[in-house]
Amino acid sequence: MTTSDTIRTPGAAYSRSPNGCSKQVMTQITPDEREQLKGIADLEMRSLSATLRMLMLRGMQGYHDDTASAE
Repeated sequence: MTTSDTIRTPGAAYSRSPNGCSKQVMTQITPDEREQLKGIADLEMRSLSATLRMLMLRGMQGYHDDTASAE
């Protein structure tokens, strides 16, 4: 699934999550990491959850790019 697959469809029933997002993941972060996340969220004008999801998707793409080039 790509990010474009999860963008809301106009006129669809309202949901706070992007289309296709129905699973939650719990994690623990340090207070410093949360402050950094909050700073990014403020700059991006996103919620903490949306910011964390964006960073996770970017990190996963970077991981895939790095491991694909190692083959």
